[in-house]
Amino acid sequence: MRTRGRTRPRTTTLVAAFAAFALGAVGSGCLWEREDRTFGSFCAAAVGGEEHCVGENLGPSIAWSQAEKDGALPIEVWATSPANKTLEEIVASGTSLDVWFGHIDEAIAYVRDDARNAESLRATLAGKLESLLDEATDRQRALLAQAPVDATGSFKAAMIEKASAETEPLAAALAADKQAMAVVQAIFDQARSDAAPLRSKYAGVAARFAAYRATEAAETAAYAALSEQASRSDIDGLDGVEQAVLAAAREASRAPGELAAEILRSSAALQVFAASFDEAMAPHRELFATHGAVLPDMTSGALRSLNAMLGDADRRVARSDATATALLGGIALRRQALRVLRMDEGARGAIARSRIRKASEIFGERARAQVAALSAAPPVSEKLGLPLLSERCGELAGLVQMRPLCGAAGSSWREAGCAALRERFDAAEAELRTGLPRKIAEGLAALREKGMAAAALDAAQARLDAGDVKGAAVAYDAAVRGAEGT
Repeated sequence: MRTRGRTRPRTTTLVAAFAAFALGAVGSGCLWEREDRTFGSFCAAAVGGEEHCVGENLGPSIAWSQAEKDGALPIEVWATSPANKTLEEIVASGTSLDVWFGHIDEAIAYVRDDARNAESLRATLAGKLESLLDEATDRQRALLAQAPVDATGSFKAAMIEKASAETEPLAAALAADKQAMAVVQAIFDQARSDAAPLRSKYAGVAARFAAYRATEAAETAAYAALSEQASRSDIDGLDGVEQAVLAAAREASRAPGELAAEILRSSAALQVFAASFDEAMAPHRELFATHGAVLPDMTSGALRSLNAMLGDADRRVARSDATATALLGGIALRRQALRVLRMDEGARGAIARSRIRKASEIFGERARAQVAALSAAPPVSEKLGLPLLSERCGELAGLVQMRPLCGAAGSSWREAGCAALRERFDAAEAELRTGLPRKIAEGLAALREKGMAAAALDAAQARLDAGDVKGAAVAYDAAVRGAEGT
C-alpha cells in the first residue's frame, strides 16, 4: 500500500512527466503503456469535453490536464474502483475500500487544494463520484441482506463522514466566493458611478477636438490668402500683412493650447481613476484567476485616444508655425527687395557687387576646404589600422559633381574657388573610379585573413562588384568597425 496524502498528486505528476521525458515517451500510446489500473483509475471530464481516464499511478492531475484541453470549467474528477475486483468484492473488503477511499480523497484533494476551483469541486462531489458511491452502497445493502456479517465495518458511516468532511469546505468555499463577488460587484458599481463624469468630460474633449480639426482647412486658406496679399503689397502695405501673419500664428497656437490643457486634465483624471480601480481590485485578482475571468480595462482606450488628439494638435501647431515663419521670411525679403528698387542705379550696383563679392568669398572658402580635406589621408581604425573610406568616398563624389560649374575659366563669381578645384578634378575621378575600389578590396582581403565573418565581407564585395562604390565603402567601414567590436 502506497502512502497517500495531499502532496501525492503533484509528486506523481512530476515523476510521470520526468519518466515520459527520460524514456522518450512521446509517440502515440507510449505513456499509456506505463499506466497501472490494477488499483483503479482517475477520470476527469470538462464541460463539452470527453471523459479522460488514466491509471491511478499517474494521479488525478494527468486526467485533469487532459480534460482541460478539450472543454471548459468546471471539470469533474472521480476515482474508479480497483479493476481486478468486482464491486461486490470491493464493498466486502476493508482493504479494497481503503484503496478506493484513498483514491477518492486524492481526487477531491486535487480539485480543492491544487486546482482550487470551487465550481469544479461542487461538480466532482455531485457527479459520477456520487453515483459510484451510491451504487456501492446499494451493493453493500444487498450483501448485508444476504449475510449477517458487516464485511466493511461501517461503510455507511464512512460515507456520511466523507460527505460531511467534503461538503463543509465546499460550502465554505462557495460562500467565500459569493461574498467576494458581492464585494467585487460593489467595487464595479462604485467605479461606474465614478466613471460617469469622466465619460462626460471625455465626450466633451472629443467633440471639441473634432471641431478644432474642422478648422484646419480654413486656417490653411487664410495663410494662402496672406501669402498672395504679401506678393502684391508695396513696401508700406507689408507691415499690415506681417501683423496679420503674426496674429494668425498666435490664434493657430491659442486654440490647440487650450485644447491640450483640457486633454491633459482629462488624461490625468482617467489615470487617477485607473490607479484607484486597480488598487481596489488587487485583493480580488486571485478570485478572477480562479474563475478564468479577466479584469476589465476601463481607461486605456480613452487614454490612447487622448494621446492621439494631443499628438495631432502638436503636429498642426508645428505646421502652422513653419508656415508663418516662411511667410515672415518671404515678407522680409520682399521688403528688402522693394527698398533696393527705390534706390538709384549706383546704389543698386554697389549692393549687387557687395553681394557677389561675399558669395564669391564663401564659395572660395568652401572650395579650399574641400581641397584640404582631400589632401589628407583617410582616417584609419584604431585596432586594425585599416583605412575607413565611406567619408572619403562622399568627399570625392561631391568634388566631381562640382566639375560642370567650373568647366572653363571666366568672370563668374565662382572663379576664385573653381581655380583651386580644377587642379583636383582629374585626380578625384581617378581615385573614385580605381583607387578607392582597390583600397576597399585590399581591406576586405585583410579582414578575411583575420577571420572576419564572411557574410558581412561578401555583402561589401557584392556592392563593389556591382559598381556601387559608395555602398561598398559604407559596408566595408561597417565590417571594419564590427571586427574591432565598436
